[in-house]
Amino acid sequence: MTYDDVDIHSARVKPVQKKVEIECAINTRSPHYAKSKGEQIALNVDGAYGSSTDSLYSSDKMDKQVLTSVSTGDKSGRYAAGIFKDGELHLTPLHAIIQMRPSFAYMDRADQKIKTDVGPAGDGGESSQDEEEDVKPVTVKFAQQESSEAKARRMASFDYLYKKQQEEAWLPLQYHNISTGRAESERLQLYAGKGDELSEFQLQPGEYLQTLMPETDQEQEEKPAMPSNVLSLTQLRTMPLHDQVRTLLTNAKVIRFSQLLALLPQGVDATAVLRSLQQVAVLVQGCWVVKSEILYPKEATSPHSGVSADHLCRGRDYVMWRFTQSRHVTRKDIASIVKLPAEDVKEILEQISHIRVNCGWEFMFTYDSEFTSRYSDIVQRQKMLWEAKYQSLAKQLKIPKEHEKKFKDKDPPLPPGEKPMRRRRNSSRSSTGTRRKRTLSGRSLSDYSDAETDILKQDLENHDDLLSRTEEPMEVSSARSQNMNGTVEVTPNTDCDTNKEENVTESSDFKLEVVNFVRDKLCTRFVVSASELRRLFQMHLAQCPPGHILATGVSDKLLEESVLKVGGVQLENQWPPNTQQEPIYALPKIGDRLDAARAVLLNAFTSSHRINRKQFIKSVEEECGIVLSDQDTKLLLKDYCAQKGNSWMLKGTIPAT
Repeated sequence: MTYDDVDIHSARVKPVQKKVEIECAINTRSPHYAKSKGEQIALNVDGAYGSSTDSLYSSDKMDKQVLTSVSTGDKSGRYAAGIFKDGELHLTPLHAIIQMRPSFAYMDRADQKIKTDVGPAGDGGESSQDEEEDVKPVTVKFAQQESSEAKARRMASFDYLYKKQQEEAWLPLQYHNISTGRAESERLQLYAGKGDELSEFQLQPGEYLQTLMPETDQEQEEKPAMPSNVLSLTQLRTMPLHDQVRTLLTNAKVIRFSQLLALLPQGVDATAVLRSLQQVAVLVQGCWVVKSEILYPKEATSPHSGVSADHLCRGRDYVMWRFTQSRHVTRKDIASIVKLPAEDVKEILEQISHIRVNCGWEFMFTYDSEFTSRYSDIVQRQKMLWEAKYQSLAKQLKIPKEHEKKFKDKDPPLPPGEKPMRRRRNSSRSSTGTRRKRTLSGRSLSDYSDAETDILKQDLENHDDLLSRTEEPMEVSSARSQNMNGTVEVTPNTDCDTNKEENVTESSDFKLEVVNFVRDKLCTRFVVSASELRRLFQMHLAQCPPGHILATGVSDKLLEESVLKVGGVQLENQWPPNTQQEPIYALPKIGDRLDAARAVLLNAFTSSHRINRKQFIKSVEEECGIVLSDQDTKLLLKDYCAQKGNSWMLKGTIPAT
């Protein structure tokens, strides 16, 4: 259906909103017009014919409709109306593009009229004449001052935008058909006059084409868009050195100096890299962490909570300072000082650390002793900067004076090979000069009840005695060199015994890597067989880069010693029939209230290869005096066992079916 021959009653426009409405007549005598439907619609909208002065329709039928404009969504500035005449192209820019569609606002009017005629529910449309309105108390409320964030949300809401649209008044228009003389004269305005001088186009066709599309030295291929978290090294090396360092630090957040040199072009001056590095990063445990003001510029805000950049920088600087004092931090301690929302604290911690079971958040990399020993002057300068930074943070965050002593040296970041548990600390001695003993989880014995203290003391003595038997002083120093194929060769010192090849391989760095791997697996699996531990190590080794320190291989003996060092034990359990027996390692204590129940659970497998849930609960109550809840029982059994029918069997001992 076209509207060229339709009678137009009126037209109106809202210039600001670029909205147009046209009221056009409907041919009620057309054979395609349903009279019964038209009469029903008019009755619903206006009621009985002639009963109201503000009737929408002028007869007892629906005799007109309204066409309203809808935005096409396209940016009109990209388009122009063009007319080609006498070899010339005349262009007229467009300010808006709309599409006219029928409006059904009369249906809303019909619904409103029905509600008005029926009246409130339950009174039949009639109200009692004698009923008086009850007197109700009036509460006076004072409007609170609206924040900038609340104002922005209110102005972006649908109610606000709809109200603003309704406030603009309609301006009447005079409609002219496309075939009228007025329409023809308006179309003539689209042609440019002959007398207009257009100096920009006084060019020869070849010159104009050259100006429009200049030739390039070489054709540039369209590069595919890269993910936001991927950095192109090809594009990176086109930047100046300072921008390369800044970009790498911004993407990596934390990086070792050796890793940074590997990513930069070969032959780059290390001194120039260090000079740029100190401008965009700070030193934490021998590694470089990007500065907070680079990640959070002044105009930036948190995407989670809208916190300003100043608060985010102070909070992140405090987290980095804590990592200069300790290998581990807890989110609760951090949040109590920085006063940031939980989402922001978690995001900051995830940038420079990873979570460890029963330890909190551990710094991303191990201590880089190679850098600190080579560049001691930079390390000393960074230490002085951190001392000054902490003094500033203490004033801004209102940190108590005793706060630094509380966390400093609690879990100091040490180079690989140094053992913090053998250091003597005055703060851990009592008034009688005796040393405070700590459990394997790092908690003091004073944190436990009297019933648990004797058991934990005995476990600590046994564990220290075991370490003294398994740990031997290193008599061989080793030097690692990386081959062209990415493998690592270990060359023993000529002054040492050449028969001790195992000690050559097991340097302090090497042992620390193995211990960290074993600790991670035991803290997440609790029980693991020797073959499973070997398989997990092979998977871990496959994910390591070429030339990794673990590429020389790890013996079963070293894995077993590492299990003992992290507090694990080898179980003397019963095996199911027709099952291959092999060592089973478990973590019996993690430092919480269920350690005694864990001991009962593991001891139960020394007499049988399967246990019953009810019998386990009863044994814990009889031996430890602890009444386990259903949740604790389920947690313990799932950590150490796997269900087989109605019984529970130790992980790693279930026969294959």
